[in-house]
Formats: sequence, structure tokens, C-alpha cells
Amino acid sequence: MGVLKKPEVTAKYSQHFLGAHADFGELELDDKDPLHEMVKRHNPQKLRPVIVFLDATGKEVARHRGKLEVEDALLLDRYVAEKQYKKGGDFAAFRKSQKG
Repeated sequence: MGVLKKPEVTAKYSQHFLGAHADFGELELDDKDPLHEMVKRHNPQKLRPVIVFLDATGKEVARHRGKLEVEDALLLDRYVAEKQYKKGGDFAAFRKSQKG
């Protein structure tokens, strides 16, 4: 995802998050593979691109599928870093409230 390489996005994300990249696009796992459960849980349809944010316990707190522009990537950073998800409402609602 190109937006994650933008300096302003990289600076914010690296300040707040530990990132990991996985490309599940061509991954074929059988049910006996321990990674299969993780793939099914976080990206069951193997969609790309997808960004998943997990809290310290491994619980998913936010997810975004599809292309992101810089402005929305920075809003997503705020949504997760400021724990806006705990106030109820998803990222789409947060984004709408911030854009007026």
C-alpha cells in the first residue's frame, strides 16, 4: 500500500504502532497449518490491501479494507492511537465526524 510509504504517514504510524506485513494473496494453507486460523480470523477472504489494528492483548480494534489516501490514513492513526473505537462507532463514523 503506497500510502504507508508517505513520510507523514510513516512518521505517525511508526510513532504509535508496531507494524507487520503479510501478503496472503497467494497463500494456500491447509487446515492443519497453525497459520490458517490467523488468516481466517484477520483476513478470511484474503482481500488486499487490508490493515488490521490489534490491541496489546491481540484483540482487533480496527480494520480498513481498500485504498487509503494520506488524509484518511492519518485519521485512521488518530482513531486507533486515541482509542476512539472505545467510544463506539466505527472508523467511517469517526472520519465523517472529523471531516464535517
